[in-house]
Amino acid sequence: MPDLFVIEAPGKAKHIQEILKSVGIDARVQATKGHLYSMPDRLTPVGIDSGFREFERKLREPEIGQRIRDEAANAERVFIATDADEEGDVIAWDVAELIADIQAHPLRVRLRGMDEESVLESIEGASNVLKRDAIAGRTRAIVDRMIGSVFSRDGVAVGRVGTALLGLVQKEQPPVVRLRLVAPAKEGRPWVADCDVKAPLDFQTAKKLEAVRFPVLDASERSERSQGRPGNLGDIMVSAGDKMDMSPKEAATSMQRLYEAGRVSYPRANSRGISRSVLRKVAKALQKSGYKFDENVIPDKPDTDVHDAPYPIGRTEIARDPVKQGHDEGLRTLIARDMIKSGQVHELQFGVGERAGTHLKKLGFSEEVATYVSNLEWRREIGPQYPGQETWPESKVTVRRADTVLLQHAVEAGLGKPSTWANHIDKFMSRGLVDEDLNLTRKGKEWIAASPPALLDPRISAAIEQACDRVLKGMMDDPDREPWEILSEKIINALPDQLKKPLMNAVEKTPPHPKPDPIAPYRETVGLENILENAKDRAFNYGPRGPEAPSQ
Repeated sequence: MPDLFVIEAPGKAKHIQEILKSVGIDARVQATKGHLYSMPDRLTPVGIDSGFREFERKLREPEIGQRIRDEAANAERVFIATDADEEGDVIAWDVAELIADIQAHPLRVRLRGMDEESVLESIEGASNVLKRDAIAGRTRAIVDRMIGSVFSRDGVAVGRVGTALLGLVQKEQPPVVRLRLVAPAKEGRPWVADCDVKAPLDFQTAKKLEAVRFPVLDASERSERSQGRPGNLGDIMVSAGDKMDMSPKEAATSMQRLYEAGRVSYPRANSRGISRSVLRKVAKALQKSGYKFDENVIPDKPDTDVHDAPYPIGRTEIARDPVKQGHDEGLRTLIARDMIKSGQVHELQFGVGERAGTHLKKLGFSEEVATYVSNLEWRREIGPQYPGQETWPESKVTVRRADTVLLQHAVEAGLGKPSTWANHIDKFMSRGLVDEDLNLTRKGKEWIAASPPALLDPRISAAIEQACDRVLKGMMDDPDREPWEILSEKIINALPDQLKKPLMNAVEKTPPHPKPDPIAPYRETVGLENILENAKDRAFNYGPRGPEAPSQ
């Protein structure tokens, strides 16, 4: 009998089927179409009981569940080949429970790339499906459902991340206008100073500064080693917004298309490092670019990071204009260019801005503006060239995309995670809470007034994000409760009283529900008993680390 590969996206099915066939693996491929289970679209009732059990969590499409079970019953082995992220971990555990009576020990394949080499490496590293891997995703879903259900009312949608974004805009007022000033040096590359246009600057002053021809600036004695680094998904989406006028949603969608086509590695990564084994593969392609590239200076991926920073797979045309290449290939070019720069070392020299300030006062600029410009960090890079490098830039005022600016601030504040950044920003911008300059609209101010003050603090959302990733001692040992139910309760109890009391009150009204049985709807299947017994016997022999039943 052939093996069964269960994947997430139908769009991947044909591609992975071709890869498996090319390497001689006899297998069928079945997609889950995203998460197998979900809570109701409506936020009320909350659907979570006093034991923090999601009793309203149901199969999204029962026919897909049946199809997976049918395929599993006719398979030699089952490989759950989902992305190596939280969503993939949750889906893998859900599938394992769904087929527990048919295939007791499916194998987890963590996909980190959709090219042939990456897929084969993932299959070779297959391991058991572990409940503990699903804790973070399931916990985050419970906490976010409770917050949205309890605090949203009268047309005001309150969410852990969305409301924190609103608070971030209120507190920081992120500027969308950026100013680059350029002054000549005595020789070589000019001095450059970048700043956001905010007090004491305004747009009109910035435009006047753009037209100023600054005098030659002297170099200070200060200099330091300068080196780029590979970008994570947030960095890539910000770069796509600034350089290609792409929204975060467009960039994330483009990255996913490239990933499913085997053109970039796993995209939803938070890491800015690359493991040595992967870097050797990347270096072979980049060293043919004609630019200096030393793989040994690129930082290693920390052990705490699951993924490598996204990298292009295959040949890239880095000399071409990314904008003219279109979204997909243009993004690959941006990633490759940043990767090349990260494999170079430059000397960063710093200039003395005092003469620039004196010049501005002579031109009639205020003392405050002149002092501000004097104190900017005037710098220049000395070293090898890299693709996309500006040779002789001019002073320039740039109006950035509001969604790009908001994304950059959200990532810095620890709001959301790579798989959710684009959706959070897209949903926030679509609600009309801010204008294109990221100023709060009347609606935005009304939503702030109707939101719990604690949820407007981005630090609360970031703290919850981090807490969901914890596995506490004894959490896996309770026979009556799931670990995500226990962790959710601990997180809610640790929140400020203005949040904790309404949230606890909402679930305490609902008595505990019995532990759900994922295969209950299928227990009446006729003629399956012998197939199930045989499947269990076969499955027991697989798994590099030994069998582990889905109940563990």
